[in-house]
This record gives sequence, structure tokens and C-alpha cells, in this order.
Amino acid sequence: MARYWLVVFPLVRAELHGWERVASAIPDPELRAQALATLHGERLSAAGAALFAATMPKSPAPELVRALVAYQVICDYLDTLAEQPSTDPIANGAQLHRALVDAVADGPRADHYRLHRAQADGGYLASLVDACRRTSETLPAFAQVRTTAAREAARNVVQGMNHAPAGVREAALHDWAETCTDPAAGDAAWFELAAAGSSSLAVLALLAAAADPTTTADDAEHVRRAYFPWIEALSTLLDSVADREHDLRTGELSFVEQYPSQEEAIARLRDITTRAVAGARGLPDGERHAVLVVGMIAMHVSEAGAWLPESAPLTRAVLRASDTAIMPPLLLLLRAWRHVRTQRARCRRRRTPSAAEPSPA
Repeated sequence: MARYWLVVFPLVRAELHGWERVASAIPDPELRAQALATLHGERLSAAGAALFAATMPKSPAPELVRALVAYQVICDYLDTLAEQPSTDPIANGAQLHRALVDAVADGPRADHYRLHRAQADGGYLASLVDACRRTSETLPAFAQVRTTAAREAARNVVQGMNHAPAGVREAALHDWAETCTDPAAGDAAWFELAAAGSSSLAVLALLAAAADPTTTADDAEHVRRAYFPWIEALSTLLDSVADREHDLRTGELSFVEQYPSQEEAIARLRDITTRAVAGARGLPDGERHAVLVVGMIAMHVSEAGAWLPESAPLTRAVLRASDTAIMPPLLLLLRAWRHVRTQRARCRRRRTPSAAEPSPA
């Protein structure tokens, strides 16, 4: 935590401020508003991605922080774009999310906006993709993880399906899950696989592995198998737990609501948490990965929505299954941070009532 707050977090802030400046110059007003709103609203997501740098055995390389932040900003921005109306939301989402593959692969970039209604972003998305690719390539073992990272990034096409209309999205996700023949998938249900495919954690873990010059292609595959599906599924399912009331109210897809009953959801989340933590600890330098999993859990359960009456039993089950002494101080820290951010946003709104953007963290 000391390394994170003293070394990594200042780099994260600088990166996010830099991307805000780029986003502010987007010509299309709709895309500009969406990019800025995502940067402000998803700051904690980018900050969480940078935790992978904070747990490195040596002082984290600035290039790793830049790559992690850029990749997560792309993820969050594409998620926002995929929420917008489209004549073919599945195809549009898939085309947009090719940017994630381009961010870690080589070769020419795709035309990411080809099916999107707004396209004049002034090179914002391309700049993010190029920044992630450029900084990733400076990491000493990136050549050993690149193929695996690109394959995992390709799974994120699922994220673009999540915002299709009800009925369409479930069928598309079910069909996608049936094509997943990965042996690591085990007994995962279709929506648990879709939840895992919607997460960026495996790619972030692979970028962090690339910062270690001793990492081999076999090491990269071991990391991938630890994160997909259980660690990634847990991340998305916990996000669904925290957003449960909102998703039910707005008609958004709720992964946790796919369980037949609350009792089965509790039992399954407990089991997935146990598998996620065990998978992390089973890796070389496993305690570092376990800290990352616990940090991810803490970020999600520190949200107020995770403690609403319908969600609280699920949250408590996950906390019991995580079984770690560092959870209470992490929760206190993250709740305090969320409180400070909320207070700053309120102060800004009082000072400038017409402002639509929340205050940066």
C-alpha cells in the first residue's frame, strides 16, 4: 500500500490527467462527453488496474503503469460506447472491442468506429491503443506474453454483447459461451463464462508478468489459466452484486440474477471466491496474486450497493470465503477514499451548479 500510494498512484493521476486533455479535444461533442464522463466516473477502475504494478517485487516501471492505465481506460471507454443505441449492437460492440486486441497485438489497427454512429474522436481511441501497444513493447518479457494477451483480449468481445437489448444479449452470450472450449472453463455456467470474458484482469496480469524479464511463454499460460475463468468471473459477478438494484431498475444485464435462487447464488459465489484465491496462490509468487485478488474484492464490496438488503448476503459470503486478515483495513481505506471523492464531487456541484462533470479524484 505504501508503494502504491507513494509511487504508483501519482503516476496514475498523471496518466489520467493526460488522457483528459486528449479527450477534451475530441471534435464530436457526444464522444467527447462520453470519454470525459468515463474518465471521471471510472477513475477507481484505472487505479485498480495499477495495483498490478504496485505488487511487483521491484520498484514498478512507469512504462508498466502507463500500459495498465491505457488498457483499462480503453476497456471502460468501449463499455460506454457499447451502451449507446445501435442498429446492430452485437456487431458494433465486436468491432469496437477489437481495439483491445490491437492494444496488445502487432499489425495494423482495425477501423474500430466502422459501425458506430459517431466516429469523429480526433484520434482519441487510436492514441490510447498506440500508447498501450508502445509501452507494452518496452516491457522486457512482452514478446513471451503477447500471443496469450491478445487471445485473452479477444474474449472481451463479450463486453460489447452485454448492452444489447434484453433477449438478444442473453442468446448471444449463451452462444458465445458454447464456443468456449477452454479446458480451464470447467463447470462454469454460460453466464459465468460471459462474466469472465467481460473482465480485463487476465490481460492486466499478463502485462505485469511481461515486466519480469524471467517470464516465459509457459509462465504466461499459467497466469492465464489462474485468471480465466474464476478470478475474472468473480470480478464481474461482484460488480453485478454492487449494481444489482441499478441493473434491475434500468433493465441492464445482471449476471448475478441468472442464478436460479439467492441460495444458489450465495453458494456459487462462495465456491468461485475459493477457487479464485486458490488459483492466485497456486501461481509462482502466489501471495502477490492473492493480494491482487483480495484488492479486487475489496474494491467491489466497498461500494454502497454491495450492502443493500438483497446484495449483502452475497457480499458477506464472498468476504468469508476470501478469508484474509488484510480485508478489514483495505475496506476502511477504500470506503474513506470513496467518501472523500463523493464529498469533493458535491462541493464542485455546489460551486458550479451547471457543471455536469464530477471532480477528479
